Amino acid sequence: MSDLATTPLTLANGLRTRLLDTGGPGAPIVLLHGLALAIEIWGKVIPELARDFRVIAFDLPGFGQADRPDAAYDAAFFVEQVVAAMDALRLERAHIIGSSLGASTVVRMSVAHQHRIDRAIIMAPGGFGRDANIALRAPTLPLIGYPLGKPTWLSNAFALRLAMADKSLATRDLIDLMNAYTQIDGTHRSFVRTVKAGLGPFGVRERPSFAAAARGLQRPTLVLWGEQDWVFPAKQAKIASALIEGARVKRIEGCGHYPHWETPARFLAEVRAFLL
Repeated sequence: MSDLATTPLTLANGLRTRLLDTGGPGAPIVLLHGLALAIEIWGKVIPELARDFRVIAFDLPGFGQADRPDAAYDAAFFVEQVVAAMDALRLERAHIIGSSLGASTVVRMSVAHQHRIDRAIIMAPGGFGRDANIALRAPTLPLIGYPLGKPTWLSNAFALRLAMADKSLATRDLIDLMNAYTQIDGTHRSFVRTVKAGLGPFGVRERPSFAAAARGLQRPTLVLWGEQDWVFPAKQAKIASALIEGARVKRIEGCGHYPHWETPARFLAEVRAFLL
């Protein structure tokens, strides 16, 4: 799980994280992980992607081994981190693949940084509908939300198992790794602020601005969604198709919230068909 070859990276905004960069002559792909996760969640697909592409992955600030600044952790914050990483790597443009929070960030990049995106692949972002699993909304509750949002081994195990169609894929190693990162000082704050920036007690917030960003995404886009996604339901893929002009939408049977982890062969086949 933790044997990926990484190096420290200081972003153009001064925040520190870790970088995986396979190098090579292929077109660059930037991988953006989801809430409370880290670059290890891409571990099943990085070796195969690296056969054709220069694969770049980094921990989003607030999570993994990255800094945890006292920040808003809203959409603008995460867009800034992607741009700052690309600037630090002198990467003007890349294919960008985002999962969940990472996918929402790709959509939001369309507002001011669309020129940094070559092709976009988004997997189950929050924003294409109000529905979100009630468990994910717990940290947004008044008064009790902050303590409810404190990550523990049990809450991390619950979240990973909830997100996956085959619960056995939420392995002990993955849970232990996620738990180790979420116990780092500052993670409780970054986790709750990230959730509250996107969700409220009654579901997804900021939907009009997200829809506007999706309409403005004028780059070739592939939308992947697991049919058994219990975080953001797969029916939201239809909304994505309606908002993003020309989007290619693929719904994956037997898959939950993480196609790259749960169904890596199908993920790789769809990515290659779209990018090559």
